[in-house]
Amino acid sequence: MNAVISTPPQMNADIQGCLNKYRLIILELLSLLFLLAIVFWSVRPLIEEWGLFAAFNISGLGYIEEFAHFIPMRPLHLLAYALQWLIGAGQPIGVAAGTGLLLIARYYVTRWAVSPLLNGCDRWIVSILAATLTFWPGAWLGRYGSAQLSAVFFFVSLGFAIRVHQKFSTAKVVGFVVASVLMLVTYQGLTLCLLALPFASFLWGQTDDVATVGKYSRAKAAGRVLFALMLSFTAYGVYWFIVSKVLGNAGYEGALAGDSSRLLTVSGLVAHIEAAYSTAFTQTSYLLPYLLLISFYLCKLALDKQETAKSLLLMSGLGVALVGMLPLLSLIYVSSVHIRDLDRVLFPISAGFVLVCLSLLIRCRSGNFISENYIGASILVAVLVTSSTISAYESYRYARLQVSVIDQVWTVSKNNNSKLVVIRDMTGALGDVYTLYGPTLSDAMSVLGRDLKGTICTPLSVDRIHPIAQRFPIDTTVRCEDLPPAPEGTLVLKARWEDGRLVIEP
Repeated sequence: MNAVISTPPQMNADIQGCLNKYRLIILELLSLLFLLAIVFWSVRPLIEEWGLFAAFNISGLGYIEEFAHFIPMRPLHLLAYALQWLIGAGQPIGVAAGTGLLLIARYYVTRWAVSPLLNGCDRWIVSILAATLTFWPGAWLGRYGSAQLSAVFFFVSLGFAIRVHQKFSTAKVVGFVVASVLMLVTYQGLTLCLLALPFASFLWGQTDDVATVGKYSRAKAAGRVLFALMLSFTAYGVYWFIVSKVLGNAGYEGALAGDSSRLLTVSGLVAHIEAAYSTAFTQTSYLLPYLLLISFYLCKLALDKQETAKSLLLMSGLGVALVGMLPLLSLIYVSSVHIRDLDRVLFPISAGFVLVCLSLLIRCRSGNFISENYIGASILVAVLVTSSTISAYESYRYARLQVSVIDQVWTVSKNNNSKLVVIRDMTGALGDVYTLYGPTLSDAMSVLGRDLKGTICTPLSVDRIHPIAQRFPIDTTVRCEDLPPAPEGTLVLKARWEDGRLVIEP
């Protein structure tokens, strides 16, 4: 007689839970590997990175101290560039390696940060959002290494803010203050995102801390976050005051602040806000509907188990309101030039969107519900990775153009035994911010160990096609007719399109 052995229900649940855990880990690793592949495919030095690598090759890490005098309010600004230089042993591949490392850091720091509030697929989604900083071009540009590093510190601050919100602890407050100050002395682009944390914490639900249980528990918990935030800004303010007194000025930031007096008038402030919204939602007309669709989809995923028409409508309305306020986070860029720079403005918007999605998911969820909607989460992650690929393609395109120019110029100059070249650009495309702006060509040659200096000019008969420079606007290439007489031995080259390929020849 055959005996039927039944598995206890609890054992079945444990086995299923273990399978789900490893399934999610595999999905997380696959998504990260794909993102790393995008980084190494697309990221190359394009502008400041060339010059900074050349400076590090000369001065080593001591250049950080040398440069700190010019930008005293963020003395750690060059830390990310130094990381790129060290990882790549002074070679351009270090820019991609450093960018990839910071992407992984953002993912795992955010995964840790939100763990007290989210789990399962929800945590995966929010961590991917933080890693990619969706549709921020700077995530795929090595020149924004300091901003990428500051985002790591911001998400560390978020993690401590969540824990302080749940229960007061001196160690957690100190952790928040240290992470926030590190962010501010690296890059201040996410300052208003920090200021938004106490307000966002009202959406993080009730707290289990017995000290705040009662009618005003949410306000008390938010007050703890606000207290930690005030300590952070006080500490940074003291540093700012001391450095300003010692140096007699605030360096680069002081110069930028000098452009902020117009914000003290109603008309000036309104114009600044309009510029922020125009840069974010007009220059990139797809961004607003894209962010709204993601927030709606998140609400739908989160409300799957308790969906009603009213709850979905309320959460969708909250999502619209939060997404609609995101450009306000970019007002930290007080310069009239920077507020028109898409690469800068989208940085706080992308980080703020992570905060929005986190808050929406927490608001939608009830109890300790574990999200196991792998199909729905995988679809959203696939969309995020696809949009990241689209953003990274622009960096890839610029990198490929630069490599073509650098290699062709070096080959021709060697054949003609020349160390000075002037490129007459008949395409109108060279000399934009990411197409060998200013001295970039000479800096690149120096980093690559090639003894060559180059100048790019555009003839009067050719229109400059420099869309990125026109956003500000800023000057780009000089007209060839306005160049001073070239030194003897200078090789004059011509850049032109031939069957869709850039050709440079004498």
